Amino acid sequence: VKHTGAIGRRQREAGNISQSLLTLSKVIMGLGNAGKGGKPFVNYRDSKLTLILKNSLSGHARMAMICCATPSGAYTTETKSTLQFASSAALVKTSAAANEVN
Repeated sequence: VKHTGAIGRRQREAGNISQSLLTLSKVIMGLGNAGKGGKPFVNYRDSKLTLILKNSLSGHARMAMICCATPSGAYTTETKSTLQFASSAALVKTSAAANEVN
């Protein structure tokens, strides 16, 4: 919001999107820690986004993450945060298997 200058309804929407992305980041960090032998419980219910993505994120599907960064000095905090998120996402271990009905 600080870069866009959004106000009113758009500002609330941006806040909700940021909250959902923060929750997604917490879930990814939890899954990454579980892959390193950490605590395996991950709370998907904190956000509608993570609840919808639960089956995809839980390790039973193939997952791809695309993170974009900018070399602009105006966005160094966001770029650092994105790279930290990408590092956490790289630690998530999945074991995708085909569901077959006999």
